[in-house]
Amino acid sequence: MLLAILIGTALRMALWGHLPRLSLISDEAEYLAAADWLAHGRGFAWHTGYLWTRAPLYPLFLAAHVALFGRNLAVIFASQTLLSLLNVGLVYALTRRLVERRTEHFTRNPALKGRAMVTKPAPRADDPHPQPLSHYRGRGGQHRALRHCAAINACDRPHVLSAPQRRLGGSPLIAGGAALLSAVALPLAMYPQFLLSETLFITLLLAAFLLLADPQRRRNVLLGGLLLGLATLTRGLLLGFLPLVALWIGWRASGGWRERLVAALLPLLAAGALIGPWAIYASRTYGGLIVIDTTGAYNLALGGRTAYDGGRSDAPTRNFTLALLDPTLDDGARAALAAGSCLAQTGDPRLSAALAKPVTAITQAERQRLLSAEGWCLIWAKPWAFVEKTLIELVDLFQINYSGAERLAEGFALGRLPRWYTLALLLLDDTLYIVTLPLAVLGWAALRRQPANGALLGLIGLWLLYNIAAAPLLFAINRFRTPLLPFLFVLAMFALAALPRWRLRLASWQTRLYALLAIVLWLIAATPYAYLEPLAPGAPSRWASYFGPYPSALAAAQIAWQSRPQYEAAARLEAAVERDDLAAWAQALADPALPAYARAVAEPLLAARRGQPAQGLELLAQGQPLYPWQTAVVRGELLRQMGDLAGARQWLGLTLVDDWNPTAWAWRWLHPPRLPGDRIDLADDNDLGYIDGFYLGEFDPALGATVRWASETARLRFPAAATGQPRQFCVRAAANWPPDLPSPTVQVALGETVLGTLTPDRSLREDCVPLPALPAGADYVITLTSPGFVPDALDLVRRQGPQVGQVRILAFQLDWAEVR
Repeated sequence: MLLAILIGTALRMALWGHLPRLSLISDEAEYLAAADWLAHGRGFAWHTGYLWTRAPLYPLFLAAHVALFGRNLAVIFASQTLLSLLNVGLVYALTRRLVERRTEHFTRNPALKGRAMVTKPAPRADDPHPQPLSHYRGRGGQHRALRHCAAINACDRPHVLSAPQRRLGGSPLIAGGAALLSAVALPLAMYPQFLLSETLFITLLLAAFLLLADPQRRRNVLLGGLLLGLATLTRGLLLGFLPLVALWIGWRASGGWRERLVAALLPLLAAGALIGPWAIYASRTYGGLIVIDTTGAYNLALGGRTAYDGGRSDAPTRNFTLALLDPTLDDGARAALAAGSCLAQTGDPRLSAALAKPVTAITQAERQRLLSAEGWCLIWAKPWAFVEKTLIELVDLFQINYSGAERLAEGFALGRLPRWYTLALLLLDDTLYIVTLPLAVLGWAALRRQPANGALLGLIGLWLLYNIAAAPLLFAINRFRTPLLPFLFVLAMFALAALPRWRLRLASWQTRLYALLAIVLWLIAATPYAYLEPLAPGAPSRWASYFGPYPSALAAAQIAWQSRPQYEAAARLEAAVERDDLAAWAQALADPALPAYARAVAEPLLAARRGQPAQGLELLAQGQPLYPWQTAVVRGELLRQMGDLAGARQWLGLTLVDDWNPTAWAWRWLHPPRLPGDRIDLADDNDLGYIDGFYLGEFDPALGATVRWASETARLRFPAAATGQPRQFCVRAAANWPPDLPSPTVQVALGETVLGTLTPDRSLREDCVPLPALPAGADYVITLTSPGFVPDALDLVRRQGPQVGQVRILAFQLDWAEVR
């Protein structure tokens, strides 16, 4: 175990700060925003304005870190990394416990020191079916003896374990191997650096299973139930699993029906003691009965819509919810958004009544009921389509989606992924998974024929089957497999330990069925048959997962590996452009590995830097940048260099440019001319290249002006504004913060030198800070730093297109800035 933890620590340290992350992914923005509001004492109010509500424990976990350490994600990642290493130890303990019986069921003979022991049963008076010792002779006798004596708690006479039994339970190597697989599995090593609940959830789940492994110990069952309650408050999916745990514990408990009933109720009561108070709080906060969260209702509607339409589209379900959520919409807009819903088409009075009310009168509980009704309406409209969709999702659950958000593989075809990461994805994620999956099935078969801990083995089996049954009903993504991986690793190691005797085991028809199931699951996950799929030239494969044409894991990894030199050439070019080193710029353009899309941007801009913007326009017409918005921005810059500000605004103000708000890209790639009057008018369609760290411009009715919100760190560039004399930096700014938060203080710096502070308030006001003298013609580059706040949930809901899922942290509003 120590070796596994050391290797896991080394891997996590190697990944620290080096993951190819571009931005927040999946549910990270939602968790961070909700936690920030919690840390500021607002309770769970953030979710009252979101598309759904969440289980509370993980937002509380994050909020504790934010309250203690500020919005420092590194501290959160460090805590989760420690939890992930604890999970390695829990996997080790769980594996050992899986083959260990309770100590009171065994004795050891000193004469057989060092040899693994089981015991034969001695007949007891309360044994309803006493058996003579001769009953256990012959093939499989030791196994049957162990099962019988354990069932009546009467094991007291020693026998030596057979060789395969020693391989299964007598050595810590199996437990160490399972722990090692958990330590090196890339998803389990990466997730601690995500703001996602999986790491905490796995910790609670593994610890709960470890305690529930012995249903005869009431204290352990009680503590295990408490941990299951905490796990349920981390991910609401576990709520449906709790009754299965109770039934299984009651079945495995010893004694009469009263004792079994008490054992079954203990974990439910313990979990309920934690879930109940939250359910009361959530129901009061969200205006109706909510046990854990409302994600199930939203996902039901989304799954029903996917089946009904025959394809995945989030827009209809999102629009339906917005009609019940967004207070800025008028009645006509709300009706239009809900018009395509199943409830609207069937004239459901519940929807009509909701649309007749103002949005502020609709609670999250009512939205949950309407979303559930919408989901069932869609399912009943096309039940067989839902069955077909569920089967497709079931296959997807087992298959690899190379470009899934949690894999951080966006842009892999451009070569964005470092080669070490491409290799790690292939070996420590995809390959490890397709090898482990069939071995886990065989490991289950091996343990079923060995004297394993039946209570724990049954819990593991129930957990795996529950997820396989539940996940496809809504939708299945690779992330849903993550809480299953530790258990798959445990079972896989038992299959490897039993490997030498599989020829004998295959004589059993039950084992042959398990082997057939293992082969089927491997074929689904690995898809070697995908090479046989008839495809048009260049068309992606619909069958591929690990093997096969693109987008299989092997094909995608090959593309990512081969395209890496082109990306590195583009990165060298970008660095030269940002430094404004014309010689390095030209040298980078001469690199034969440079991709055409990078050349199409850099060549026109280099022509402009050499004083030939008209030639740059000709070069731009000959090339094709990667994205259309880049073409628009480069054209706008070339027109700006030619003095055509009206033409520049026309191109820089296009909607496709606004959708991306490419302030950071423009800061690196553009070197715009000196501003008229050395003044930047924010959000006037001419500020790209002069600003960085600002959000898209928007009209604020309270201020009566169109402004840009700044992030916590923002920069302003005033090209050639220095005159050799001291000057002033002046802004017209405001900070329309929530009333429960104090207005911020903005620090103004030139390079590393702090020049002063600004104190904007709730109305636009002009402030100035003195600037030191710089050589004539030099640039003033001003850095503005300030604390920020997280706006309400609707602000995140409105982030769509390229900005979807990105929480805004707002510092202050800027109307204009100038150097005087």
